Amino acid sequence: MKNSGFWIKLCVFNFFIVSVIGVMMRYGMAFSLPGISHTFMQESHSHFAFYGWVSAAIYIFVARYLSEHINKVKIIKYEILMTLNQLGSYGMLFSFLYGGYFWLSIIFSSVVLFAGFTYFIFLMMDTKKNRNPEVIWLKAGAFFAVFSSIGIFGLAYFSGKKDEYDVLFRASTYFYLHYQYNGFFMFSCIGLFLTVLKKYKICIPGKLNRNIFYLMFTSCLFGYGLSLLWIEMEDIWRIFFSFISILQVLGIMKLLVWSKKTDVFKSQDFIKKILLSVSGLAFFLKCILQTLSTVPALGTIVFGNIHIVIAYLHLVLLMGVSLFLIWIIVELYTVKISKMLQKSIMLMISGIVFNEIILVSVGTLSAFYIPFPYATATLVFVSVLIMLSIATFLKEIIPAS
Repeated sequence: MKNSGFWIKLCVFNFFIVSVIGVMMRYGMAFSLPGISHTFMQESHSHFAFYGWVSAAIYIFVARYLSEHINKVKIIKYEILMTLNQLGSYGMLFSFLYGGYFWLSIIFSSVVLFAGFTYFIFLMMDTKKNRNPEVIWLKAGAFFAVFSSIGIFGLAYFSGKKDEYDVLFRASTYFYLHYQYNGFFMFSCIGLFLTVLKKYKICIPGKLNRNIFYLMFTSCLFGYGLSLLWIEMEDIWRIFFSFISILQVLGIMKLLVWSKKTDVFKSQDFIKKILLSVSGLAFFLKCILQTLSTVPALGTIVFGNIHIVIAYLHLVLLMGVSLFLIWIIVELYTVKISKMLQKSIMLMISGIVFNEIILVSVGTLSAFYIPFPYATATLVFVSVLIMLSIATFLKEIIPAS
């Protein structure tokens, strides 16, 4: 695929921008950042991370896969789609930073949503006769991306009426996050993982792939209820959602066990093994934590503790999805893996893991009313480490065309 090097560099640059805003947010909490709303920074940070970094990377990886494995696919339409997504992403970056949810940011949000809808349509059309095991995952991911947009419309509508519709606003937020994190991101990552395995002549057995897919798809579709356990509900519903969470754990365990039996890890060098292992661990922990959240006592602590919630979101997006995308870049696109590139990746992994440890520690201690000395300043330091590691990675990567 032509210009893939440009798109990869742009995606990583966007990842760097996400980290810069993250540092600004942490600095504002620890010290002071007058003139900029923390809420607006948070909205800009999250939306640009979702679309400018993660969605953009998924689009380029899937477009590359289609260009190599499916005949007569017009890649130019995907490049137009990716351009549209970038325009909308940068529009959201600045408009949310300026004023949060208002008419301009909603327009740019609609642009990236339109790009997501278009991606789903393109993918369905271009793979309608394709029966490769990875395709069903990519299609499901695209479907959940579209489905999650219901939450976006809810957020746009209820954002100006938070006091009156607080429950519905939170429910819309969790709807969007659930089907993005557990749907679009996770299913796309699994599909992309299976595409990379083709490089090593490894193909998952059809029956096993379908079993894992049905477990994961069912758990994702009905698993939205796991994000609503903070609402009063009958015990029968809690039992049902507990069952759904177990299906998800079974699915991810089957995939991890099969992956370990293949030669993919043996074929990786040290830095790639670390990336893939930490990312896989993050996805596994995500499933375990969602199951534990069905325990009423633990669920009350989790949903009422902002530090635990943020730790969970970063576990999935940073430690799971982002490190997986970095692995794909190193695996498929990087011509030369220099010592400085390796150091930047190790610094990135260390910073992300350290970030998780601090957030979980702060959240756990706060549940027992125990303070964590210098927590905000420490988080600023860790955020700067992550930002510097991404900047170094961006400088060192030499993408293949």
